[in-house]
Amino acid sequence: MDLATVRKTGACGMKKGSMEKNSGAGPMQNPVWTLSQVLLATGGRFLSGKTKAGFRRVCTDSRAIEPGDLFVALRGENFDGHAYLAQAVEKGAAGLVVDTAPEKMPPVPVVLVADTLRALGDLAAYRRSLMPDLQVVAMTGSCGKTTVKEMIAAILSREYNVLKTQGNFNNLIGLPLSLLPVEFHHDFAVMEMGMNQPGEIARLTEIADPDIACITNVQDAHLAGLSDISGVARAKGELFAGIKAWGKLVVNIDDKRVRGIARRCSQKKITFGRNPKADIRGIRLRSLGERGMAFTLQIGTNEARVKVRSLGAHNVQNALAAAGMAHAAGVKFQDIVAGLESFAPFEKRLQVQRLTGGIRLINDVYNANPSSVLAALETLRQMDRTHKKVVILGDMLELGTQSVTAHQAIGREVARLGFDALLVVGDFAEVMGAAAWKAGMSKKKAMVFANKEQVSDWLRASIAAGSLKPGDWVLVKGSRGMRMETITHDLLEKQG
Repeated sequence: MDLATVRKTGACGMKKGSMEKNSGAGPMQNPVWTLSQVLLATGGRFLSGKTKAGFRRVCTDSRAIEPGDLFVALRGENFDGHAYLAQAVEKGAAGLVVDTAPEKMPPVPVVLVADTLRALGDLAAYRRSLMPDLQVVAMTGSCGKTTVKEMIAAILSREYNVLKTQGNFNNLIGLPLSLLPVEFHHDFAVMEMGMNQPGEIARLTEIADPDIACITNVQDAHLAGLSDISGVARAKGELFAGIKAWGKLVVNIDDKRVRGIARRCSQKKITFGRNPKADIRGIRLRSLGERGMAFTLQIGTNEARVKVRSLGAHNVQNALAAAGMAHAAGVKFQDIVAGLESFAPFEKRLQVQRLTGGIRLINDVYNANPSSVLAALETLRQMDRTHKKVVILGDMLELGTQSVTAHQAIGREVARLGFDALLVVGDFAEVMGAAAWKAGMSKKKAMVFANKEQVSDWLRASIAAGSLKPGDWVLVKGSRGMRMETITHDLLEKQG
């Protein structure tokens, strides 16, 4: 999530209505932040303005400013919040945090810091430090972390007041903005942590100060910034390395790299997986088709049959991770079961949607790496045996030097699994297509397209001609940057 995305979403770090509105010209009644707290949290230097100032929210989007907000001017590759200081003040900002002094001082307090991005994180860390009874539950991993975040939030929300990461706000900008709205009535904060460079998880852990931490898995994702899977493991391991000595680690016992990371840590460990030695164990998995998965959950002497409304065996593993964190937090077994069964799958993650005529679309366009693509292919394979299955794939991004071999492996796997058609688009489409052809898939079945519009045209023509019939399956997947939802939106809008 880049700075432009944060601006687009109107990111501000305090709930609306948490303080009275104010023009920013004078002291505010019951402010959430005082100027002295901002200076203490950031180590900043007061440049100008009234010293008896208060602020209602921390905000990074000048367009979303409301009277009384503190505007933090972030810098990005293609954007600089310092260019919008006057606009922020005009909209009612009661204070500014900057890393360069304005040429003309505005009529509100200005705090100068060395790095506004770090200051944003420091403000969130300070806010978290004011909540001694709050339990922070944090998770990272190559695959499944957003699903796990939603699952654990569903469990905890049955009995507790929970703050959680919204959407994909999981990086050095998003996590602070997700944590800043924390209030004294919250019992838990469920924080997702993402990264694509070494050191990011360490900083996020420093900000959130988790009590319970989970690494869902370590797979070949973000290789462009981390070189290889060992680099991924080191980067993900920063979460376990940074957690407090009395914290609890929730460990995927089925993932050898996660086990290796955990072995180096002294904190209390709770294991999950399908391994018989796991503390939180899932057995007797069964696909329910488009209705999800069923499995037996075992925790100690407790055992129950659980149905989750998510496709694929990998989502059972995600459910076990969430159950492990809930168990670490002291949640009762029956509430864990009920919470998992109440979980609603996230949009664009193996989401089953119906097209006109009964064709079933598996919308999995949120993101992609080799492991998540393989999981999606296996999930599609397990659907009913009597209908056609069409796979539409875009590029997997950020794989660096492994890009060619990773896309070749996916092409071969599609051919091996015997799907009825493969449609590929993107810079590595030829690579995937050639691998599928070499593995025995004909060029009539494995097709390379120049753009997504051509893919949509092929699908519409196949539906119109009746070569795709009621009950048939179409899986669409690709990395976020490929915007594969162009295809799914087109199908849903034009087919109903």
